[in-house]
Amino acid sequence: MTTVRDDTALAKATLDETSGVMGSVPGHRVTHTKGVLLTGTFTATPEASKLTRAAHMQGDPVRITVRFSNGAGNPRCSDAAVNDPRGMAVKFYLPDGSETDLALQTWPVFPAATPEEFHGLMKAQNSGPVTTEEFLAEHPHIKEALDAIAALGDPPLAWGRTAFNSMNAYKLVNADGDEQYVRFRFEPVDGMAFLPQDQWETADNDYLMDGVFEQLPVRHRLLAQLAQDGDQTVDPSRAWPEDREWVDLGLVKCTGPDTEREQNGDVLVNDPTRVTDGIEMSDDPILHFRYHVYAESVRRRT
Repeated sequence: MTTVRDDTALAKATLDETSGVMGSVPGHRVTHTKGVLLTGTFTATPEASKLTRAAHMQGDPVRITVRFSNGAGNPRCSDAAVNDPRGMAVKFYLPDGSETDLALQTWPVFPAATPEEFHGLMKAQNSGPVTTEEFLAEHPHIKEALDAIAALGDPPLAWGRTAFNSMNAYKLVNADGDEQYVRFRFEPVDGMAFLPQDQWETADNDYLMDGVFEQLPVRHRLLAQLAQDGDQTVDPSRAWPEDREWVDLGLVKCTGPDTEREQNGDVLVNDPTRVTDGIEMSDDPILHFRYHVYAESVRRRT
């Protein structure tokens, strides 16, 4: 008899452990609790329609909701926290009334290759530094991913000076049925910049969240890194070779605060598994697992 893994149960157990690591507060998002919502548009480049037949990639501007967030579970966490997996989630409102999402993070890679590994890492970190060191000694590829994350500059100077990565692979399908695996990136138009270290302790607690409104419009290019034959598409803890081609898919432009979402009981969910025709999920188990984690997180905060 074939045993089917219960992703729902594993998602609950993983969120229990993650809550302890991230300092989550009941009634709020388990992670990425503190955030700011903006509205704007996405306008695709001509190159985008060559890679995918997705409706929002054909050149006409589409409305978007963008949420920038810190990774911690504390809704009052400092914007100047170090080694925080900050996020940029974009919800695209498509012409037919449907939606599709991208949820990217500042980390260059994900810490683990499978849901079980990530659960084990969270459980070890909850148990303390000795257990964590033992776990990493038994999982050297996870330690390698964490070292790559630790090498990332942090904290950011502003949301408009921050880059975000999908880590997970997706498959784009164009009008002719041609397929191309990609990883996405939001690249700041004004370039990356980080908060000087001598300002880490004195920075305003909400300098990212409040400052973004003084920097409008905030612009990011949506880039796609193209996989080549032989590149793996199932392990988000391993980056693709640096020489892989990048294609500019379009401009994400935030123009003001979003005053419609998360009002009067509205629950905003940016689900990276909510794809549309022309964009398909890869077989990356972490990507598929994220659906169950997001669903459980919504259940807990509602």
